Amino acid sequence: MKLYKILSLLLIAALFSACEDVVTVDLEDGDQQLVVDAWVNNQDKPQVVRLVRTSPYFESSASPAVTGATVKITDNNGTEFDFVDNDNGDYIWTPPAGTTFGQVGNTYTLSIETEGKLYTAVSTMNRIMEIDSIGAEFREEDLGEPEGYYASLFATDLEGEGDAYWIKAYKNGRYLNDPSDINIAYDGGFTAGARVDGVVFIVPIREGINPFGEEDEDGNAIAPFAIGDSIHVEVHSLTEEAFFFLNAARTQMTLGDATLFAEPPANVSTNIISINGTEPRDEPVGFFNVSAVAEMGRTF
Repeated sequence: MKLYKILSLLLIAALFSACEDVVTVDLEDGDQQLVVDAWVNNQDKPQVVRLVRTSPYFESSASPAVTGATVKITDNNGTEFDFVDNDNGDYIWTPPAGTTFGQVGNTYTLSIETEGKLYTAVSTMNRIMEIDSIGAEFREEDLGEPEGYYASLFATDLEGEGDAYWIKAYKNGRYLNDPSDINIAYDGGFTAGARVDGVVFIVPIREGINPFGEEDEDGNAIAPFAIGDSIHVEVHSLTEEAFFFLNAARTQMTLGDATLFAEPPANVSTNIISINGTEPRDEPVGFFNVSAVAEMGRTF
């Protein structure tokens, strides 16, 4: 009986080993859709709307830039902001000296014309709070966290439910832009309906400005900051649509979907609308949001 079991196991192993042939699957390239990266704000610097086309899944080169388009933003008072083609997919509006883009409370309409197709999107510049301070705390090694300095953002959500924010952090001038670094808040917490209106950001959001997971040359975990390091934090106001877009994008990028029979992820919902497109390739992806920004920095 034992010999029979052993032979059975060997047969099963042989069957599985016979299934290791490499199979090449030819996949058709999908339609190249327009990708709109239009996160505009009232900082005193050039504002950029970036246009590219989607690439085939296995394509390793950069997404093809869209040039020759007409891009403008118009506010609810009829003021137009014309974005100049930089011939690399970037369309730039440079504020005149002493001015910035937009005004809190105004509504803005993005208009894009490319290859005879028209696209549009609408956003409102929502209000923003002032940052109270950026705290620094030295911590001993504990529960896997290395010894060193940790930063905390202290800012109080504005009273009245429905404010949303994107907190961006820079360490020594380097933007922390890994998917896990996407730090967003709805009122003072993570989600709508959490009843954290008008409070200081909760701890995970306060400490989301730290570059966790960094390692030294030997692969040892290092603290987010050391003496001499600098941190700069920006808090961008978001529309509710933009908050849910970033939340969905972060989930797709950080979690992925590795189960055997899982469905492939769908495009994250967009607020960009095709006006006269009739083909699947005319359906755009991306997002348009206009932000007011509060910012503060410090050196350890």
